[in-house]
Amino acid sequence: MKSASFDEYFDIPKKTKEKFQLAIGTSSAPIDKLKNAGWQLTDPLAVTLNTETFQQYLQGSKGEFSVAKHGYAVSNSGWFSERSAGYLASGKPVLLQETGFSEVIETGRGLFCFNSTDEVIATMIEINLDYAKHCSYAREIAESFFNSDKILTSLLNELK
Repeated sequence: MKSASFDEYFDIPKKTKEKFQLAIGTSSAPIDKLKNAGWQLTDPLAVTLNTETFQQYLQGSKGEFSVAKHGYAVSNSGWFSERSAGYLASGKPVLLQETGFSEVIETGRGLFCFNSTDEVIATMIEINLDYAKHCSYAREIAESFFNSDKILTSLLNELK
């Protein structure tokens, strides 16, 4: 479902010094092509076996890089992944293809959006210049925008 968006970023591992891992299990995925492009592959079922294994996976990552489904990107719908929220809550920087979410959530510190390969590479350099600070910013974003106590209380108050 992300293939229309992913093609432009297929060679990102070769263009940076970072390690990239995909949790991919579909039989139609071009496994050999991905490996040759530098992607490390892991079993998505093992990663998501339960909430603990998923949390450990996120916390063991350096951060998240993700493209959005093509429809979300071209429509500028504001789509934002719950997985990205999990990375932020784990204090991990997120680099996510722009879908319009930057109109609602502050980006540029801990959370970044991109529209091109050049932006991805430049942002990775920026994150690495002060990784600890971007981890701290990531956690702050999660607490500000995804804290269930704040969000649910606000929703419940609006229903009264």
